[in-house]
Amino acid sequence: MESSAPPELERRLQTRLEGSLHPSEGRILYVAYSGGGDSTALLVALVSLGYTVHALHVDHGWHPDSAQWAQSCQRQAAALGVPFTLLHLPPDAPGEGPEDQARRARYALMAAQLGQGDWLFTAQHLEDQAETLLLQLLRGAGVAGLAGMPWQRPLGTGLLIRPLLDVPQQVLRDYLEQWHLPFLNDPANADMRYDRVRVRNILLPQLGDLGWPHAAPNIARAADNLADMREIAADWFGSRWQQYRADYPELSVERLSLEYLQSLSAAAQRVFLRGWFQQRQIPVPSRERLEALRDAVMQRRGGARIQWEGGQAWLQGGLLRAWPQPRTMAEKEWEEGPWCVAQGDPLPISGWQCALRDTAPDGFHHALAERFAETSLYWRRRRQGELTLTGQGQHRPLKKLLLEAGVPPDRRADVPLLWDEAGHLLLILGYYTAPWASAPGGTALCLWNTGAQSTAGRGVGST
Repeated sequence: MESSAPPELERRLQTRLEGSLHPSEGRILYVAYSGGGDSTALLVALVSLGYTVHALHVDHGWHPDSAQWAQSCQRQAAALGVPFTLLHLPPDAPGEGPEDQARRARYALMAAQLGQGDWLFTAQHLEDQAETLLLQLLRGAGVAGLAGMPWQRPLGTGLLIRPLLDVPQQVLRDYLEQWHLPFLNDPANADMRYDRVRVRNILLPQLGDLGWPHAAPNIARAADNLADMREIAADWFGSRWQQYRADYPELSVERLSLEYLQSLSAAAQRVFLRGWFQQRQIPVPSRERLEALRDAVMQRRGGARIQWEGGQAWLQGGLLRAWPQPRTMAEKEWEEGPWCVAQGDPLPISGWQCALRDTAPDGFHHALAERFAETSLYWRRRRQGELTLTGQGQHRPLKKLLLEAGVPPDRRADVPLLWDEAGHLLLILGYYTAPWASAPGGTALCLWNTGAQSTAGRGVGST
């Protein structure tokens, strides 16, 4: 691909990578390669610029020809001298509708391929950014949503990089045409059942016809401006959160002081709560549900529970607790009985794993001292009027401990409890680890939730 002047796409890409997005030495650079025109242009441009990259292709399995598309991508990667990895979309991916399911599953699959500090390039361009803002606007999103797609964000143990967000799609099309590059046409890109397709093929062209020929770049620029406000809000929450943790060191990150929240203005309460939910990886409630939560906070309504799609909050004892989507654990999902760590018995609770290790993977986990690995432990449900033994040998009502640990009333009858032979309650799964049983360092027994959402949210003793 020799030319007296580098193509515009390569010039723009090189400028971006030599500026704010400079790859570190020793990191693997991956490209999300669908085989479509945009990702093909990005892959070829990176190779032409001398970058060593690795192509990742996800076969969604939704189309009869998807296997042939994967083979075509593999051949194209081989022709470029690029390593190629084929991934398959799981059939039961979580999400709200097909588009969201596919997106979540794609990123989860590709994130699993990234090592520490590796990069994953994706080919979203200027029009994609404009479409994203319009979709978020139609959904009633706040600043975080209206800021569109960020140029980069953490993904697994690496980074997701979008180097073309200011590049018009026409630049990519010109590049494909100039070098006669073959690419695939996914029929889903013309399927009007999908929101993004309707925005792309109907709404944006109509804006041009109505007298706004520069609608897409202007909308994308608005997203960039709103991204500044998103960053400012994140910085504000970060500084406030540090001060809050200094003022309330006795409270775990899963609990908020109602006294502190009441000291904030209404707008500051909303920003602080949104930041807290995002930090906890709990879906942010709608404005209506957020106002219902604020109302409960201001009135200090003890025992109040506010639920929304993806999460719930509970006010009790001057504190606010929140968890991901509440879900009642069915009796068949876990069984009471003995559990021997030394023999490698599997957990009797679906969606959880355990291991003796220094740290648990991302997600909820509890660390119990290594000495319990040689002890017979028992999983069972709560019994009415039950007492527990503390580390000092004192008896304590289990009901009080469940309340202090923040276990919601509708979870207390079925939440898995881990006991030792002497009657010490070691763990309330997802909520509490006995302080005297926690390992201060070194190898520990770690339990973690392997699902997309916790079966029982974080709580006292969680890390």
